[in-house]
Amino acid sequence: GAKELKNFVHNYTKFERSERKARAQVIKNIEHKGDEITHKIIENLNKTFITPIDKEDIHQMAVLLDDVIDLINAVALRFVLLGIERIDIFIVKLVDIILNSVTEVNKSIMDLRKLKNMREHYIKIHSLENEADEVYHEALSELFHFYKNSIDIIKYKEMYELLEKITDKCEEVTHVIESIVVKHA
Repeated sequence: GAKELKNFVHNYTKFERSERKARAQVIKNIEHKGDEITHKIIENLNKTFITPIDKEDIHQMAVLLDDVIDLINAVALRFVLLGIERIDIFIVKLVDIILNSVTEVNKSIMDLRKLKNMREHYIKIHSLENEADEVYHEALSELFHFYKNSIDIIKYKEMYELLEKITDKCEEVTHVIESIVVKHA
C-alpha cells in the first residue's frame, strides 16, 4: 500500500482524474485485502489456545497494521475527493518517509522471530516519525503563512495531518514489538 501511495503521489500530476480514481482504487483493493487478513488473524486467535506471542500483542499489532493501511487508503481517497491538484514538496517528503517507515516496520516484524536488531528498527522508525513531524510542522507553517485561499488551507491541512498520522501508527507498532521483545528476551 505504501509503495502504491508513493507511485500515486509521485505521478499524480501526470494522471487525469479518471486515472487518479483508478489508482486510488488499487490502494482501496490493497486495504480490502488487509481487512481480510486482519479478520483471519483475529479469527485464528479466537480458535488458538496457545500462541507463541501473547494474544493481546498479536491482536494489537494486527489492528495497528490495519490502521496503517486504512490511513494510506484514506489519503489516496482524499486526493481524489478533495480535488487536490498540486503536489507540493511536503507531500512528496511525507510519502517517502511513510514508505521508509512501513518498510522498516516490515523488517522489524520479520526480525521479531529472531529477536535480533530490534533496537536498530526502533531507532530508525522513531527517527522517521520525528522527521515526519518536522516536515508536517514546516508544511503547516508554509500553508498558513503563504496561502490565502481558505479552501486550499483546509484541504492541504487535512492531507498533511493524515500523512503524518501514518508515521505515528508505524511508531505505535514498534511499541508493541518492544513489548513483545521485553516479554520474550
